[in-house]
Amino acid sequence: MNNLKHLFFLVAATLLLASCGKDPIQYKLSVSADTLVFKGNDTVTLTISTDNPERRDIFVNFPYDWVMAYPSSGSIAEGEPVILTLCSTLNDPMTIIADFLYISTAYDNKKIKLIGLPEDYTDYALPEALFFPENINNNVLRINNYGNTTIEYSIAASSSFISVSPTSGLITMMQHANINISIDRENLLTVTKPELYITIDGTVDTVPIVLEKKFMLPNDVVDAEYSKATNLLVYVAGDATLNIYHPDTRELSSVALSFTPTCVSISPDGTKAMAGHDAHVTYVDLMAETVLTTNSVSCDALDIVLTNSGWTYVFPRRDQWTRIFCLNASENNASVTQHTGNSIYAGTKAKLHPSGKYIYGADNGLSPADIEKYDIQDGTAHYLYDSPYHGDYSMGGDLWFDESGERLFTRAGTVFKTSEIQGSDMTYNGKIQFQSQYGSINWLDQLDLNHEIYLVTKAYNSWYDEVADPNVYVYNSDNLAYKEKIRLEDYCVTNSENYDIFDAKPYFVFAHSNGQELYVITKAVSSGLAHEWAIQTIDR
Repeated sequence: MNNLKHLFFLVAATLLLASCGKDPIQYKLSVSADTLVFKGNDTVTLTISTDNPERRDIFVNFPYDWVMAYPSSGSIAEGEPVILTLCSTLNDPMTIIADFLYISTAYDNKKIKLIGLPEDYTDYALPEALFFPENINNNVLRINNYGNTTIEYSIAASSSFISVSPTSGLITMMQHANINISIDRENLLTVTKPELYITIDGTVDTVPIVLEKKFMLPNDVVDAEYSKATNLLVYVAGDATLNIYHPDTRELSSVALSFTPTCVSISPDGTKAMAGHDAHVTYVDLMAETVLTTNSVSCDALDIVLTNSGWTYVFPRRDQWTRIFCLNASENNASVTQHTGNSIYAGTKAKLHPSGKYIYGADNGLSPADIEKYDIQDGTAHYLYDSPYHGDYSMGGDLWFDESGERLFTRAGTVFKTSEIQGSDMTYNGKIQFQSQYGSINWLDQLDLNHEIYLVTKAYNSWYDEVADPNVYVYNSDNLAYKEKIRLEDYCVTNSENYDIFDAKPYFVFAHSNGQELYVITKAVSSGLAHEWAIQTIDR
């Protein structure tokens, strides 16, 4: 594409006004064109007329060396138009000139725009990409002809799921064409890198088709988990529902709950889920999408852990030093026990170890922060011990495991080994180096297949105000080396004239077991949208 810059020189001119007296009636001048275009050494004519029956002097002012006008002065009257001949000399092929010609009489004046273009000059502009926001399946591709010749275009699409109308045409100089582009969104989402190919005067340009792939959610997200075993993403919202997202079909279903949920956990086999509430827990069959049991528990559930057998462990939100509430939720009216051993601190976040034998917890509100371990092999949890460190390493108040369970990652980015031998358990194993100065991990997932760690951060500025960090960060899981960051889709909100763009703030990231997709739950930052939450799919 010709990238010639358009250079416009606007030269101020002083009108030469006749000194004769003002006519009693305000007469008007008329001109045959308000813009004259010259290509190279060109000659054009301009017809000037008036409605004044009395002859009056007329003057032409053109203080430029690239155009001459004949005659430059004379007289004009009604029914006796003046034919002005203008000749141009354009020797510089890299310059586009825009000046003005002034025509005046004692009673009126006209300003005529003069455009000088090099001969045989082709220049046009295309968008860098054509963006289709969510639920918008029609858009317009605009081709601007900035040259001085008529250009011929033709357009082809990389996929049959893209419709183009018209597919070819002509655009005269200094004009544009609007081409209607329609998409079959659901099918086009399966196509890798959809594109338009625009051929103009033998040159082929590519314009990518960018689809907003995020799946908009009808409610907010309070907590979420994902099962690699069944490829189901489950989240609970501020309403009384447990929501099941099916990534393969991009479908969302929900299960009605009797109470507002505060947290959720998926069983390791991916077939069941447990929603925690204030004073209750609800056991859900994800395959049948039905509630199995609802049981009472004497605490407000901040976090919850579910095993394959239905044993459930509820971590209280409040009451400072407290207990883990344990029950077999596969039973109605299940008896609730409290864990044995040392107390835990309210606000503790917990995860089930991949072995299914243990739960590890990260306390909140204590200094120094710590992590600890509970044995659940006998049903009721038993407090075992905390880490061997007390203030030596940052913990951060939450934790995640790698797929094997051999390592534990804390919110602060510190990594620890795990072991069934206490002397080797929760021992330091490295540190994830964040790419920003201030931050912590919002969520983390690890995939052995790709040897990668995926994380999204909770970011702050230098004043420690929370800010959006719209990226997924990828690390090598073998050596914790940083690999890349993946920018999340912005939220594009249409209005009557254009789009408003808002950053995506990530809260959860999950990796598909095949290593080809990531699922990221995001929220639009300060958008004011009725529905701000979405699930974004990222191809790996």
